[in-house]
Amino acid sequence: MKDPLLEMLGDLPDFPGTRPPKNRGTKSKALTDIDDRFNGAKPKTFRVNGEEKQFFTIGDLAKALRRRPVTVRLWERQGFIPKATYRTPKPKGSQIPGKPSNGRRLYSREQVEFLMEAVARFGLDTDSADWNGFREYTSKQFPK
Repeated sequence: MKDPLLEMLGDLPDFPGTRPPKNRGTKSKALTDIDDRFNGAKPKTFRVNGEEKQFFTIGDLAKALRRRPVTVRLWERQGFIPKATYRTPKPKGSQIPGKPSNGRRLYSREQVEFLMEAVARFGLDTDSADWNGFREYTSKQFPK
């Protein structure tokens, strides 16, 4: 049984007035695909050897892997993943006194996709994770 009040309002738009609101646009398809595929991580574009490439910072890599940046740094330090191939330019001044500044770690789109696949492949989200297999696989197959 239909509600007579709802039937009476059935032809009305979901906004007041005659013009639709300007700020209710939909997200572009490309941005939505990136958000869904990489869990909200957004790549940044840098020019490498005159060619534009997309890179992810360590924070965005961590988002894509559903981890925290400190975990990704730990994996790198312990040899589970190779050191970052790319870095941003060094800052002009020292950031932390007594510590050399190297620039931020950057990971290419191929590296992020590879690590996402490897995490799923070796079950790092389960209790039966194969950490040794993960380490061996990433050290031999990690894209440059």
